[in-house]
Amino acid sequence: MNDADEWSRLTDAYGAQYDPRPALAAITNGKADEGFHELWERVHHQGDLGTAAYAVVPELARLTAKAGRPDWRAYALIATIEERRTVPGSAPVPKWLRDPYAMAMRDLVGPAAKHLSNTNDDLEVRSLLAVIAHAKGERTIGIIALWTEDERQEVLGEL
Repeated sequence: MNDADEWSRLTDAYGAQYDPRPALAAITNGKADEGFHELWERVHHQGDLGTAAYAVVPELARLTAKAGRPDWRAYALIATIEERRTVPGSAPVPKWLRDPYAMAMRDLVGPAAKHLSNTNDDLEVRSLLAVIAHAKGERTIGIIALWTEDERQEVLGEL
């Protein structure tokens, strides 16, 4: 089976066949808003993941590693996918994506740390911290990192 066959067997969060490569191409070709909107709608929806989500992570990791500035949407989507991956009932990572997915999560730490050192933007900081935490096996910290300040205050109370 070739790579094209594998991509054609991926599914979206609704269980329909979905190849995320056109959305990924849109991100790299100056239409990031459209590409990210499609990915958020198709690979993750209300906590559900399709197998295409796992194919997206290595590709977004590759793009973020080359980016001069972080795009919080890429990091937040990666963190969300990793968070949901371990939830019972989530689609398993396809065998052909297990190694690339694991390598991408491991390799994201360096670019995320570099991007973190150069930003004070709330969305960027939260999504970068979430990815780093997930990549280091700190699932709970990764989940909390994506919460807004209001959500954290609601859970923790006034500090």
